[in-house]
Amino acid sequence: MSKSLLAVLFLAFGTFADAQDYSWLDNPQLLVLRARVDAQTRLLFVEGENFGDRRLPAVSLDDQPLTVRESTSTTIEAGPLPPGIGPGSHILRVVAGDDRSRFDVYSLEIDGEIPPAPPPPPPPSKSGVNKSGVNRIKVLDDDGDVGWSPSMAIGADGLPLIAYLDYANLDLKTVHCVDPACNDVRHTVVDSEGDIGWSIDLAIGIDGLPVIAFFDKQKRKLKFAQCHDSGCFRTTISVIETGAAVGKFVGIAVPADGLPVISFYDLEYRDLMIALCRSSNCEGAVIRPVDSAGDIGWHNAIAIGADGNPIISYFDSSRRDLKVAHCKDRGCNDFDQGALDLGGVGMGTDIVIGEDGLPLIAYWDFLNDDLKIARCHDPACKHAQVGRLDTEGSVGANPSAAVGEDGLPIIAYHDHTNASLKVARCRDPICSSAQLSTVDSAGSVGWHVAIAIGTDGLPLIAYYDETKGHLKLAHCGDAACSRRAPPPSRF
Repeated sequence: MSKSLLAVLFLAFGTFADAQDYSWLDNPQLLVLRARVDAQTRLLFVEGENFGDRRLPAVSLDDQPLTVRESTSTTIEAGPLPPGIGPGSHILRVVAGDDRSRFDVYSLEIDGEIPPAPPPPPPPSKSGVNKSGVNRIKVLDDDGDVGWSPSMAIGADGLPLIAYLDYANLDLKTVHCVDPACNDVRHTVVDSEGDIGWSIDLAIGIDGLPVIAFFDKQKRKLKFAQCHDSGCFRTTISVIETGAAVGKFVGIAVPADGLPVISFYDLEYRDLMIALCRSSNCEGAVIRPVDSAGDIGWHNAIAIGADGNPIISYFDSSRRDLKVAHCKDRGCNDFDQGALDLGGVGMGTDIVIGEDGLPLIAYWDFLNDDLKIARCHDPACKHAQVGRLDTEGSVGANPSAAVGEDGLPIIAYHDHTNASLKVARCRDPICSSAQLSTVDSAGSVGWHVAIAIGTDGLPLIAYYDETKGHLKLAHCGDAACSRRAPPPSRF
């Protein structure tokens, strides 16, 4: 066959080949040209080519994923470095954001000394132990109609902090306990610009200071408060997302790198979203969709798993299911998702990580009006054992969970039948059964509730008294909150 005939056949067949899309063969090679670590901030700076324009690249150092704070097609800022990475040779791996098949590996030399990761907070003081042996209930705020949507954490100072909605003024407030038993407290207004605080979640950063995610209902904004002291008397407020309607349900957690992650519901598109903070004040956060299969993301709660990655429990309103999403890496570039329980469950969830590193999810079965739990069999919660903890009447709404010093989960929740605050303390780490206790039944109490473990190892429960419009606190007399104070004597 002549060369001219071959050329004709080549051109002819080439005409048909144009119908196929082989543009992926032309994707440019990703190259890492230079990388360095800033000794003061522990941030990693990478220069190279073709990191991707549409999605953030994935960066790891010695197989430990780093949070990408900022990137272009030629530069990356990531970190801070996790604990344990110091001077010496390290393997840097960068994977393209818009094509996961393109990556490069680079040998990074870190010279000299870099500051270690911040040390863990000092052990809290043991003062303020509840020595009475019975549950002690006190009012924390009675200035108007206050106490909606409380969220509570124990600071590095060992003192409880509660963030909540002041419904009378539509403000976000905090109450900071002066002692571990909250015998004396200090209040402050964190944000009053708009209709603030309808959905609130509070966490303690690795610096021991609180951070708060909350929803501005009037302006339809998801907001973030970085506290500069343990009581949030001085704060920096940032707007994270300004879509048409975002942040209706929010959750916040702080990974080991100190950069908060926030789960929230996008009301406009009806999706579950996650915000990955790039800085301590969370300005310029990376926003990513987590689940968009229907009207999804109500009543979400977030925790950091034993693998260091976020995991989220939430309600699928379209199918009325309880679902969970687990980030496959620290940057949540991909997720494991699935339904754990089906049909009329999950309108109200909370998630904690047990001492064995496995998640446990407390939720409301609103079809049967029961309190249920899902005990995960693996860190990603691909499989879970589901059980009922309380079936006495209409119970289980708005559960809040914590893990006691003994490793046993404890859940505070609302008993709608008796308009009371109840607690279920698991009898074993897998929560196969629980001891049930009524903590407060004076009036209508406990619809809004938050629980934490105090420095004395006993549960503290912040909750709303609907009858009086007060924020109240129960300091439990034992690990199960089973010892109710006797009624006052008439004599």
